[in-house]
Amino acid sequence: MSDTTDTVDVSGTWCADLDYLRDRWADAPLSDHVLATALLAAHEQLAVYAPALADGAPIPERYKQAEVLQVRGLWQAQERDGDVIGYGDGYAVRVRPLSQDVKSLLRPKRGVPVVR
Repeated sequence: MSDTTDTVDVSGTWCADLDYLRDRWADAPLSDHVLATALLAAHEQLAVYAPALADGAPIPERYKQAEVLQVRGLWQAQERDGDVIGYGDGYAVRVRPLSQDVKSLLRPKRGVPVVR
C-alpha cells in the first residue's frame, strides 16, 4: 500500500527499499510511511554497531538481513506491552537492545585456531 503523503527517503538504508523488506516480512505494516520510519530507526541503531564498510564496498547480504530482523523487532516491541519505562503521564519508552541474532549477523564470530 503506497502512501501519497509524507514520503520518507530510505535510500540510505541497507535494504534501500520497502519492497525488499516486505518480501522478507509478510506481516509488515501496510503504511509505507510507518514502515519507512521504522526502517530508518533500525538502520541508525545498526549503523552504530556494525563494522564500517569501505567506501563503495557492496553491502553484505547479512547486513540487509540484520536490518530486516531489527525492523521487525522494533515493530513488535511497539505492538506489545512489557518492558515499559514510564506510563503515568501517557508516555512510554520500551527499551529493546539489539538481539543476539542481529549482533551475530553484523559481527560474526571468527574461528580462532587452537595451538597445542
